[in-house]
Amino acid sequence: MSEASPSGTGKRTFWQRPEGKVGMGILAGFSALMAWGFIRILPALIQIAENTLYLSFLLGALALVYCMVFVWERPRTLLFYGLQMISRWVTGNFVELDPVAILHSFVKQMKKRREVIQDRLGRIVGVRRMLEAKVAKSEKERQQALRLAAAARGTGDDDGLNAHAEIAARRARDIEEYEAMKGQMNNIEALMQRVLRRADYHIQTAEDEAHQLEDKHEITGAVQAATTAAQGIFGDSDLAEVRDMAAERIRDDYEKRLGELQTLIDLTDFDHAVDLQQMAFRQDGLAQLAEAEKKVSAAELADPGKGAAPALGAGDPLGGFSTNLPGAAPIGANPEDRWRGKIRGRQGG
Repeated sequence: MSEASPSGTGKRTFWQRPEGKVGMGILAGFSALMAWGFIRILPALIQIAENTLYLSFLLGALALVYCMVFVWERPRTLLFYGLQMISRWVTGNFVELDPVAILHSFVKQMKKRREVIQDRLGRIVGVRRMLEAKVAKSEKERQQALRLAAAARGTGDDDGLNAHAEIAARRARDIEEYEAMKGQMNNIEALMQRVLRRADYHIQTAEDEAHQLEDKHEITGAVQAATTAAQGIFGDSDLAEVRDMAAERIRDDYEKRLGELQTLIDLTDFDHAVDLQQMAFRQDGLAQLAEAEKKVSAAELADPGKGAAPALGAGDPLGGFSTNLPGAAPIGANPEDRWRGKIRGRQGG
């Protein structure tokens, strides 16, 4: 079927024909179906990809662990040392919890192993007694066979003689083998008895040591309790820290109150100094008053004929100390005399 373009023939291509349009619809439907199927299976594809990546990660981790444990020497040594440290740490914690219980557990385990040795020794003794019984039985059968062989010889029964002689020889050989085995069992029993005695010695030593160490542990606990109590008095503790805080607070309050008292004392001394200064001013004023009275008395004595004191100005400090009689006491002793003296002076003028 030709698909050439209608350049000069006038024929149409397949896609231009009606069946071409149907084909395009079929292709579009098929494409939509494929897209829908792809969308439906897309979660499964994503899950497969995720599982593949997870599997690759696990395989890589396993390969790394394998190389670190079985191929690379340095990481293997580090892991071994780390395992030793963890084991010692765990064991140390168990020992720290109850060391006395560990000692008694060790003694108990040794006693259990001694019971196993005792059981094995009992079995060995049983085997030895079984061999002794078999030796006795074989010896009895041998004696019986010898008697029957002798009787058969006396009757001329060669077959009976040969059969009983063979039985006697077999029982003699059995007796030899049983005796050899009994000797071995005796040696083994003696050795086990020796092991049992040594086990008893070690068990007794371990038990005595456990009791002694238990007493020492109890003493250590008492000493630790006493030491802890002593450290609560002499060493650092939370209560001691609180006590130091309380003592510091009291010292601060003491210094503060002493400072306030010193300030009050200093203020009191200042008031006393002010009082002393006021007293000094009073003494100066009294001295000036006495000096003025002397001047007034001297002026009156210099002019005894004049009946009244000369008039003094208002600004003259001696104006208040004049008198009307010679030799009289100054009237400046009080304010009333001072004013009287001024009035008389003005009248006389």
